[in-house]
Amino acid sequence: MIGSLYTQSTYSILKSTLHLDVIFKHAKQEGFDFVAIADDSNLHSLYKRLILSKQYNIPTIVGFLYTFHIENYAIDLLMYAKDDRTLENLMRLNSKLQVQSDVSFEDCLTLLNELIVVLPSTQNFIHQNIGQTAIIKSVIEYIKKHIKGFYIGISGASDIEKNIIMPELVTIAKELKLKCLPTMLAAYEKIENRVTYEIVNQIRDSKFKAMDVDMHLVHKKDLLNQYKAYPEVFTNLKTIFSDTKYSYLEKLETLPVFSTKDNVESHIYLKALADFGLQKRLENKGLKLNKTYMNRLNHELDVIHQMGYDDYFLIVYDFVRFAKVNDILVGPGRGSAAGSLVAYCLGITEVDPIEYDLLFERFLNIDRRSMPDIDLDFPDIKRDLVIDYVKEKYGKNHVVTMTTFTNLTTKTSMRDIARQMQLSQERINAIIASHAKGILDETDKEAMRLIEVAQTIEGIPRQTGTHPAGIILSKNDLTKRIPLMLGPKDIYQSQLEASDLENLGFLKIDFLGLKNLTMIEDILKLIQKPLKLSDIPLNDKKTFDMLSNANVEGVFQLESSGMRRTLLKLKPSTFEDIVAILALYRPGPMQFIDDYIARRHGKSYEKIDPEMDEILKSTYGIIVYQEQIMKILQTYAGYSLSQADIIRRAISKKDHQLIEQEKTKFIESAKKLNRPVETATRIYNHIEKFADYGFNRSHSVAYAFITYHMAYLKAHYYLQFMSVLMSQNVSNTGYLKTLVDDVIAQGIDVLPPNINVSKLEFMPYKNGLLAPLTVIKGIGLNTAKKIIELQPFTDYDDFKIKVKDVINEQTIQTLIYAGALDSFKLNRATLLDQNNLDQTGFENFLKDYQTPNIEELPLIELKNQELQVLGFNLKYLKDEHLEKLMKQYKIQPMTLEHQSIRTIGVIENVKIIHTKKGDPMAFVTLNNGITLDLTVFPNQYKAYQSLLSDRYIYIEATKDSKQNKANKYIVRTIKKVKE
Repeated sequence: MIGSLYTQSTYSILKSTLHLDVIFKHAKQEGFDFVAIADDSNLHSLYKRLILSKQYNIPTIVGFLYTFHIENYAIDLLMYAKDDRTLENLMRLNSKLQVQSDVSFEDCLTLLNELIVVLPSTQNFIHQNIGQTAIIKSVIEYIKKHIKGFYIGISGASDIEKNIIMPELVTIAKELKLKCLPTMLAAYEKIENRVTYEIVNQIRDSKFKAMDVDMHLVHKKDLLNQYKAYPEVFTNLKTIFSDTKYSYLEKLETLPVFSTKDNVESHIYLKALADFGLQKRLENKGLKLNKTYMNRLNHELDVIHQMGYDDYFLIVYDFVRFAKVNDILVGPGRGSAAGSLVAYCLGITEVDPIEYDLLFERFLNIDRRSMPDIDLDFPDIKRDLVIDYVKEKYGKNHVVTMTTFTNLTTKTSMRDIARQMQLSQERINAIIASHAKGILDETDKEAMRLIEVAQTIEGIPRQTGTHPAGIILSKNDLTKRIPLMLGPKDIYQSQLEASDLENLGFLKIDFLGLKNLTMIEDILKLIQKPLKLSDIPLNDKKTFDMLSNANVEGVFQLESSGMRRTLLKLKPSTFEDIVAILALYRPGPMQFIDDYIARRHGKSYEKIDPEMDEILKSTYGIIVYQEQIMKILQTYAGYSLSQADIIRRAISKKDHQLIEQEKTKFIESAKKLNRPVETATRIYNHIEKFADYGFNRSHSVAYAFITYHMAYLKAHYYLQFMSVLMSQNVSNTGYLKTLVDDVIAQGIDVLPPNINVSKLEFMPYKNGLLAPLTVIKGIGLNTAKKIIELQPFTDYDDFKIKVKDVINEQTIQTLIYAGALDSFKLNRATLLDQNNLDQTGFENFLKDYQTPNIEELPLIELKNQELQVLGFNLKYLKDEHLEKLMKQYKIQPMTLEHQSIRTIGVIENVKIIHTKKGDPMAFVTLNNGITLDLTVFPNQYKAYQSLLSDRYIYIEATKDSKQNKANKYIVRTIKKVKE
């Protein structure tokens, strides 16, 4: 039995450059009898190596390497399993070492004694103790004493190992009656890859120094030559590992069983719940039970039962019910699950698939066996509460998160490699910039070497992470089924990634945290009267007027500049407009947006066939949704929806060969239905045109509900909406200033923080919005909480006495400049003069003490200090002189909804640029209580440039419709202000 037990793959994070397929391909080509991979401390590659073993038809031996502290030495041990029972123990041992801290060698003896344990010669302990046979022998004796399946690994990969270490270890083995095994370490493919291997290790550890040992994949003849003097190692291999076999891939996972009331069978219980849910849903719509709904429901229940997913739906129903009962908002749906009537009847989704023409087969297809995929959105701050419920219900060992990998790329690793090559920072920047532009000088050997090395490490895992949403739920105890590691928030994490687990048959559910749902929850709490999202009308004129004006700051999925421009052109007036634009506004289908808008506003378009035209009526002849493709295939060529979904998947994967093959079948099927060949050909060509761009309508409809609901809340509950949006962005000063301008532009005051009233969030207060203490720079969350606990304060002295142990005088000064202490009815100069905490309270002993009345600070200083501590002005936003000028010129207050404006403002900044023709123009920041960004084109600049040096100017301007920001205007006229 020829091979080596000590190969490490790229899953030995940044300790090897050997990809798994390279290892197996080499072993197959060389005729080795097995592949044994022992990655450092983990079993991340378990599934993949077993799959590759089948593909290459070469046995694999599963193991891993771990460094134990034995007899005060760091000792590397290789541990292997040879059958299903020991593989389970190997996984349990690896999980124990990953999950628990400070696990000793002695703590692991029970599990170690179930495994094959090998001490490899290629390790620091052996190399550092060359010639000190007594030390090495002592450690080996200790391990032998405690582990029955213990062996010594030898390697001759260097002169030192071949001439000194191997003979020494063989002698010890004979004395202690231990067998030797071949453990020639492989960590890179070829000898010339050693430099790359060392660089990768130095990325992990800048102090890394490689041992003087070759670690490349060897040819079979060279391996035999290495052990020419010790041929028994291969005999020992055969004795120990010849019957190694695992059935890990053959053990199909089973879904958890949902515990029903009175132990009713799952499919019966599911049908009862769905029937009851349908009746309630229809009653709420004012509809009676009808065949359309009943037939669809029964069809879905039959498919779910045939596919064995009754328990799955019940499990999801259960934790969604938990969320709703416990005041946790659940998203209306996500992905293709919104096309399920069963999900709608169970309350899992809030989208009626029949009303919105959604297809169940897009979600579950009897002809395509795959796990169901119901992804769920929860408020981002409450997502973990739902996961905790699932974990408690099914058990900690049955619920785990999943590992993800961040891989090295050519681009991201170039800087690391350049540092290892000791290139200067300037040189590194120059090479990276040239590579990005594709203009590298091929004669620049240093630069070309850098690129070459970077390309060779492409795809090597750099670090592990946690899947952002996915949870695995299993009927089986996962500690016995998959290797685990420590995950976030007291939950185990699988060492295998999502694709491995899904291929093994594990059930994955995505629990997604959506901050927009958190925002909706918070807004609803601030609204005085009860409001259910389901009661919000979908034809609200005020909402669509707001959308048509692109006043969508903070509205889910509509905030980008391109989307705002689209809204201004589209002028949406129906819910379907929102559904369509969410589907179209993506790379690729964006090219059809202008066509859609033109047709939406009445432009005629070519129609192909009445039946197809009816399917595409809502999208004006453009295939926007994948479901439309499925319905065309069904209606025009007689495909079942299950068959149509399989073609849809091929189309979405851009399998052009299959698309072309299907064309003949489509035309032949159409002919059998007496369809004209010419028309059938035109229809299929139409499908091909849009094939790559079709979007999942179920997902688009579900997310359009979130978009619309947020828009409705902003249109009707503006103060509550903005207070929550601003609170979510309290630390983002730049964006917060934009939001403050938005509020002020609506004629609403944003009030500075108030030490007696302000909390941790913005809140409606006295017909305006009150800023929180956390908006003040230097006032962190913990400090703000401590101050709030001490509220209220009767006066300045009471405040200083209470906060003396919480904040210092510098912080009080910050609070003063922010306006937080203005409620004490003292001007800021007096507050600053009296902020000495050490003297606080002495005035209580003086009967005639009076607070001195100090003249207030200059207005410009107050304004600048407020700007410094808040990042924008609130109290000193208004300019009294400017207000007088406004009255003198009879100028009415403006809002950012005005398309044309006339106003007077203070010039804050002028930036002069030149057009391509060389003509000067300017960008001007003007403040009239609202910050306006003005564009002054060359003709206007030439006429009015002398006025741009004035402090106050009069302007007339028009909204810049090409820009996404509401405060962008194009100047038509500038006049000098006569003061």
